[in-house]
Amino acid sequence: MNSNRIKVTLYNRTFKEIDMSDFTRITEGLFSNRDDIVAISFPEGVETIASNAFENCRRLEKVEFPDSLKLIECEAFINCTSLKEVDYGKNVTVAPDAFKGCINL
Repeated sequence: MNSNRIKVTLYNRTFKEIDMSDFTRITEGLFSNRDDIVAISFPEGVETIASNAFENCRRLEKVEFPDSLKLIECEAFINCTSLKEVDYGKNVTVAPDAFKGCINL
């Protein structure tokens, strides 16, 4: 597996990899309204998760953040109601409403 890829686990237990070798920012709305994502793992090099990047991903349960992460913007994970586990480290700036509506955190 290439370490420059986002690893996505889908609801039907299949896996998908997305090449992110040229990106340091997960852009706004990139994964929003996806009901099939249950887990995601970001590669090293990702520094920012933009606003609403994962909005309404209601089946998303787990996110693995890289050590390179610096910023999680407003409402990045809004209404991810199944999200149970996030560990982004202590040197990350997180908007106060980044996880708004995540009722299981």
